[in-house]
Amino acid sequence: MTSTLALIPARGGSKGILRKNLKPLAGKPLIVWTIAQALATPGLDVRVSTEDAEIADVARAAGAGVIDRPAELAADTTATEPVVEHAIEALAAEGARPDQVMLLQATSPVRLPGTMARALDEFAASGADSMVGVVPEPIFIWQKEPQVQAHYPVENRPRRQDMTPDQLRYRETGSLYLTRTEVYEQAHNRLGGRIELFVMDPVEGTDIDAPSDFALAAATLRQIRPQEQPTA
Repeated sequence: MTSTLALIPARGGSKGILRKNLKPLAGKPLIVWTIAQALATPGLDVRVSTEDAEIADVARAAGAGVIDRPAELAADTTATEPVVEHAIEALAAEGARPDQVMLLQATSPVRLPGTMARALDEFAASGADSMVGVVPEPIFIWQKEPQVQAHYPVENRPRRQDMTPDQLRYRETGSLYLTRTEVYEQAHNRLGGRIELFVMDPVEGTDIDAPSDFALAAATLRQIRPQEQPTA
């Protein structure tokens, strides 16, 4: 059986929103939403990679395992890939090297029930080496520099309902990546080899970058996951 590490990177420092991973969202710390979604998905070994003691305590209380991240991998400039590779190496040292890694960003907490299970199924069926979560985007995109240019045929503006598959465009959400472990070990990248798209519902494209995003995410979660809201 294929083993899958569900890794949630969560460092204590946050420039934009102080202690963002622990900030309350619809009654729970932000990171707990992603932990709970992963734990509800069969076949995932759910771990949080952090250097922060408080985040580690919250993660354990929510049911996740914790991988102690060294401080040098928790700087503002640290890329995600070395953090994933550290987690792989830590598990391999325990004799539990995963076959694949589902990378989950706590700052993208809106996922529909069953999304992670569907990702596992689609990845297995595709035979891909890596898969990236995306949401559909309007194709009416322009660029300004070095010259104004449309990225769609302005002379024959398509209607949305008439768009052909080659005209559709998708935005990478940052919410979910699924990658064979050897891609990290050989290419040091979350995406490599044969890449497939995992198309998510547009509502799952919510990302928390600013304080105002918490209100939007909370309203969405209350709508799609009402059973998970705290009771009075």
